Amino acid sequence: MKKLLGIVVLGLLLSVNVYAKNTKLVKGNSYQEKIKWQHLVYKLPEGKWKFLNKTHFSLETIRLNCIEFLQAENNNFKGAYSICEVSSGGKYHAELGMILSNGLKKGKHDNCTLRPEYFFAKLWTKGMSMNCFRTRHLDIDKELNYPDDPEAKNTLYIKEYIKDNNLELPKTLLQSMHVFYSPNIRDKGIEISHSINPELYGVPKTINGQETQSEYHRNNIKNHPIKNQFMIDWTQKKAIEHGYFEKYMKVKNHQKLDLGKFLKNMTKKSNTSDNKDFIDQINQLNNLYKSGSLTKEEFEKAKKKILN
Repeated sequence: MKKLLGIVVLGLLLSVNVYAKNTKLVKGNSYQEKIKWQHLVYKLPEGKWKFLNKTHFSLETIRLNCIEFLQAENNNFKGAYSICEVSSGGKYHAELGMILSNGLKKGKHDNCTLRPEYFFAKLWTKGMSMNCFRTRHLDIDKELNYPDDPEAKNTLYIKEYIKDNNLELPKTLLQSMHVFYSPNIRDKGIEISHSINPELYGVPKTINGQETQSEYHRNNIKNHPIKNQFMIDWTQKKAIEHGYFEKYMKVKNHQKLDLGKFLKNMTKKSNTSDNKDFIDQINQLNNLYKSGSLTKEEFEKAKKKILN
């Protein structure tokens, strides 16, 4: 499926409404709250989203369709949101299930196991069915100009849109991905991806955007308590949203991901280290402000977030 953005429950909520018409999606037009696409209703993340692109691929009876939206704020790139669906056409359930399952378990360039660049990943598979939830950081320069996957190099339309609209890009985006496919429930696999610019949510600017050197890389993030806490909060919210995603996809109990333990552990770790993190966060803020990495406005905004 195609890869690659607030913080409020965006509603990866899906519901079937056979009486409503599919939303007419026009490139450049803005949409908010919800859309209906391919006979499913999707609740968009908060705010207005510009429809950017639609892609289609078919092989025999297998169909893959994707739609993409972008969000901006004061000429800053704020987020990206995409929906992909794949169906077998009722003929190649087993083949499609095997392809998707293998990709999520051991895809060379991207999958749903805990790779070093992922903050969290949880995968359930059995036979032709699968359920995936993942959060990670994205190196924007790499994703747009030299992605690992040679098949993901068709980013010209994104770069043209950014250039034409004079958008300023952050060095790093945070992304969640939600995938479910089970032909016994419906002949349609769904992938929803939501990426955000953390700097527009009160987090200090990213210093190093390179994937392995980023402050958001799992091996580095604990050295940056403000960003670590934000990533924990982001992942917790997305884990809760994944529960809504499962509910509206009619996921059976044995197919659901057990994310409760993760939520409890993250909350426990966060609470036990609150005092130390509070001091570390204030010190880190002061250092960033003194070094010139933060403006006074950004410093005050981040400090207020910590104090609250």
